[in-house]
Amino acid sequence: MSVETNSVLHDIREVNLSYLMLAQRLLRENYSAGMFRLGLGADVADIVLSLSPAQLVKLASSSSLICGFRLDDYCLLSSLTQDVLGGVLQQAHSTILLSQQAATAAT
Repeated sequence: MSVETNSVLHDIREVNLSYLMLAQRLLRENYSAGMFRLGLGADVADIVLSLSPAQLVKLASSSSLICGFRLDDYCLLSSLTQDVLGGVLQQAHSTILLSQQAATAAT
């Protein structure tokens, strides 16, 4: 395996572990808000919350990203990159689009 490949795998594992730790923290602090921010359903949120530190590390060691980015939606990306009324409505519009994604994924 090349040095570049090892570096990429190390970076993926770091992102995975950071994501899982953040997910647990968000869910512990406010379960509903954490689910919304992470785009998770209750079943997945419950599993993430129940993971032990050893299980987090093992899961993070995957060679693939375990988190899903929600930047594959044109409307969402457009709303984040456009200056809507001087930015006043930009965050609200993005939040609405994200909530629609979460609702669609849950069904």
